[in-house]
Amino acid sequence: MRFPVYESLYFLNRNVEDILVILDEIKKSPGMPRKSFEAYQVEIQYLRSHATQDVLEVMNDTEIHEMAKLGKQKKAYDDSIRDLDDVYFEVQHREEQRRKHGLASLIGVLPVNYQPPVSEPGESGDETMRSDASPDAHSQNKIKSSTRSPRGKKSARNSRPRRRPERAS
Repeated sequence: MRFPVYESLYFLNRNVEDILVILDEIKKSPGMPRKSFEAYQVEIQYLRSHATQDVLEVMNDTEIHEMAKLGKQKKAYDDSIRDLDDVYFEVQHREEQRRKHGLASLIGVLPVNYQPPVSEPGESGDETMRSDASPDAHSQNKIKSSTRSPRGKKSARNSRPRRRPERAS
């Protein structure tokens, strides 16, 4: 449905241009009021541009809707053919960009014996976690302080009894 509208708009503009050429030739004839024909040409150009603007406003909304729909389809296709390991190359490229701009690396390597902290209910106080690999990258990360359990043993979080759902009264 979009393409006939664009085709009609093209013919409108082309035919109006033909009318303007005809009026220009009439204007050059002896005894014709030049200023009147120039005014006619301006009036016709104004009407043409106004009509074109109205059509383009409607078509712009249509094109935006179409672009959004097709963008989703394109992303789905791109995601379906994307190699999952490409993310590593993207991170590497981004880190090179950060280095060129003099920014600190956002990648850090955790020690082999690293255990993520486990939050206990009722504990308060925030502690800032810092990694030896990149202190700047983690300086804004806030986590609750916790106790770490050795590898292989259940953490305090996993050994808690589950709460029963409360019944509505």
